[in-house]
Amino acid sequence: MVTADPFSIPPDEAVSRLLARLPRPARLLVAVSGGSDSIGLLQALANGRQDGIELFAATVDHRLRPESAGEALHVADICRGVGIPHVIRNWEGDKPSSGIAAAAREARYRLLCEAADEVGATAILTGHTMDDQVETVTMRAARNSQPDTPGLAGMAEAVLLHRRHWLLRPLLRTRRADVRSFLQSLGRGWIDDPSNVDIRSERARTRQNLGGEAVSLAAIDAAASQRAAISEAAARLLSMHAQVHHSVLMHIDADAFRADPMVLRYLLSVSAAVLGGREQGLAADNLQRVLSFCLSGEPGRMTAGRVVFDSRRNGLYLCRERRGIPALQVAPCETAIWDGRFRVANTSNGAVSLLPVETTRQEAIEQFPAVPASVALRASQVMPYPVLAGGEQGFSCKPILAPFDRFLPQFDLTFAATLAKLFGCDGFPTTPFGDSIRKR
Repeated sequence: MVTADPFSIPPDEAVSRLLARLPRPARLLVAVSGGSDSIGLLQALANGRQDGIELFAATVDHRLRPESAGEALHVADICRGVGIPHVIRNWEGDKPSSGIAAAAREARYRLLCEAADEVGATAILTGHTMDDQVETVTMRAARNSQPDTPGLAGMAEAVLLHRRHWLLRPLLRTRRADVRSFLQSLGRGWIDDPSNVDIRSERARTRQNLGGEAVSLAAIDAAASQRAAISEAAARLLSMHAQVHHSVLMHIDADAFRADPMVLRYLLSVSAAVLGGREQGLAADNLQRVLSFCLSGEPGRMTAGRVVFDSRRNGLYLCRERRGIPALQVAPCETAIWDGRFRVANTSNGAVSLLPVETTRQEAIEQFPAVPASVALRASQVMPYPVLAGGEQGFSCKPILAPFDRFLPQFDLTFAATLAKLFGCDGFPTTPFGDSIRKR
């Protein structure tokens, strides 16, 4: 197949490249909505299936349009025709009145992970194309055009969902037009979702407005390479210059602040998100204020993103601010997240409560003996203190990395692994390709 775009990889070739990199045996779950991109991916996989690789398909019906149930059944017919087992998963319950696109995406990933659990999938595959990539970067650039903005790297080719399933995007270097030409050559149709042209959607507006000034693939590749390099450098900086005490207090020694400011921006933003229990790093303006404060070398304190930044002669101390720490009760045999920072599993017969506590200065010094007393007192008051009903035993309280536990792009895997080691978290699984995956 000859492509219209010299930089576009035909879908059948893109799939062949993917399969060649996968160790055998492998089980692949393909997310199929019925649109041209996902049907093209499904068809290319069906045509190029190989020994040692099993294929499964799943359709998520978000139940946002009356036609969606019939479309899901149509996809089931297509999968039956190409001999690929297929399941439909429905997004049940009430839908939010705002932020529907983000909520639908979260539901889709959750339901795909559940389907992947059921078949023991090695990876989940989606049909995101080069067009989706260009649209994504264009939208992110409109929000923040700083040269080291992570979003300018675009979508990663591999993303870890909920710490357990890798999602792969084999068509990111394939134009949608080439996917459709591929399907037309096989006499295969697809479903056009009307929401793709609904100008109430940011992506639909971006798609309509893209023209000759669209961001180039070369620019995306350069930004991806830069993002990977910044993340790797930040991981090295953490390993050399950072310590974490009791999973709540980070100390970065003064020598670290001689590093490249772009690396420091990334390190501070993600570290603050982890310590503050937030899935997103600091906003651009807050991040710049924090960086300027840290680089000034002057002693003092400031708060941003629920984190106190305490500058001392021997470096910077970061921990969660005391304000706004919630109480939490976990029922028997239940698991819950406390303050976005810890996962509490209750295996006892009684309830487990986590409450903000007051500690004395002496207790804090004993708990954090190697740090200034005022820092120790602050850190001791943001630790989890489970209280068990009736004095029962049977619970665990483990730190989590809020920015990465739900969604970890391959760009950040080394940095996330370094943070996990410092915080005493469980490690992250390697990609299905092992060390061979590109870190663009």
